[in-house]
Amino acid sequence: MVGRGDDLVVAGTAPQRAANTGTAFDLHHRGTVFILAVDLVLLVYGSLSVLAAGGVVLPAGTGLLVGVPAVVLWGAYRRRRRWAYWPAVVVMVCVLLVFLFLALLHMVSGVTGSALDLVLAGFLLWASFGTWRRIRLHLLPVYRSSYMDEVLDPEADLEPGEMLAACPTCFAVLAIRPDALSSADRCPHCHHPLVSEALAARHEEEA
Repeated sequence: MVGRGDDLVVAGTAPQRAANTGTAFDLHHRGTVFILAVDLVLLVYGSLSVLAAGGVVLPAGTGLLVGVPAVVLWGAYRRRRRWAYWPAVVVMVCVLLVFLFLALLHMVSGVTGSALDLVLAGFLLWASFGTWRRIRLHLLPVYRSSYMDEVLDPEADLEPGEMLAACPTCFAVLAIRPDALSSADRCPHCHHPLVSEALAARHEEEA
């Protein structure tokens, strides 16, 4: 199957878009930069609101004192500074825990008869799932090396007949055998199909 390996490396991730806007990592990083900004706003505002609601008297300028480090962290992560990598992951983990806690509260309230709370619980669980996927991606060595511009040679561990391919959904780099891959194979990280049915059918016709 000549050329199949090239198709699988792209893995159905809209190659014309990637060519115009950068690599798969660049696309995901830009999305995470936006998500991190939202997470920092929610975390800072939520923390200050909880303290104020609990009767804690906050001195003047507390918002600025907390907000400035958040802006610095966001800017450093956006520029891919090494020190900002894990603090950004910690922020996402904190937001994930908050989402899950609020989802649990709304689910309990929804069981007592509030349909709106059930809807909000569903939305929070969906947001939690998206946040968890981004956290998991940051734990991948290949993603971390791309962020830090480190040279990583995962091909050194490949067996004969194997090659590297990117999952079209979560961008995890996988070792696959192109001649054995089918539309039934799924990513071990996100469990989405690695090859679309149309792509698999096209190569079956060419075989």
